[in-house]
Amino acid sequence: MPEPTLTKSVTPDAPVYFIADAHLGAESEARETRKSGDLLELLRMLQDSASHVYLVGDIFHFWFEYPYATAIPHPRVIASLAALSRSGVQVHFIGGNHDYWAGRKLAALTAATVSRRPVQADHFGRRLFVAHGDGLPQGDWGYRALKAVIRSAPAIAAFSLIPPRMGAAIARWASALSEVTPERVEAATTPMLGFLRDTLRSGFDAAVVGHVHRQLVVDWEEGTGVIVGDWMSARSVIELGPEGFRPLTWSDGELRDARPADPT
Repeated sequence: MPEPTLTKSVTPDAPVYFIADAHLGAESEARETRKSGDLLELLRMLQDSASHVYLVGDIFHFWFEYPYATAIPHPRVIASLAALSRSGVQVHFIGGNHDYWAGRKLAALTAATVSRRPVQADHFGRRLFVAHGDGLPQGDWGYRALKAVIRSAPAIAAFSLIPPRMGAAIARWASALSEVTPERVEAATTPMLGFLRDTLRSGFDAAVVGHVHRQLVVDWEEGTGVIVGDWMSARSVIELGPEGFRPLTWSDGELRDARPADPT
């Protein structure tokens, strides 16, 4: 299991929120407008209600930081994240398999803490492990090998030589090879639950991931396993407060209780 990065430990009264898998830029213009509009509304609301917001990977369908000036993608969402930080909310961004390459530029634009590795945090007396989740469960050795290659320093340096438009086109082509389908979600759920339970056995009270595009909160003897669900289609959000984790969904301009799928 990857060694997590330690974040500042705080125990404020306001809830902590987790969002994952918005895949901004992946869909038609109409769907993107609705999706980003809903996200902007949520982020504005969280300025008054959250202590921390964790963006648990694949918020952007493609994010790559070139060593020279380029246009800022999704400027309204970036501005809203910056406003969230200015309001006093601590924003944490954890790279996923589509936006792993986020780093200093995103941090400078949003004042978020940006990590390419799993993070460890403490909230409401719980020790949390938080990661996007790709490549962490056992199996899928082909993807693990590919992940090691494309995240290597030589690969990143080589990709930075490709013009941004061409790089984005390559990323879209590669993404189409792993399109989210009900069959793939189902196949990914059991291994991810196994990974979460193993992580809890290593000393965490809760383990939180995204990636699977299915919202689950499971209480075991070892602790709580959480799969955030996706913003892209389900508008899933997880809230953590003094009483524990609560699965939510954004609907008609507000957060409502959700009924996550039964893991069995």
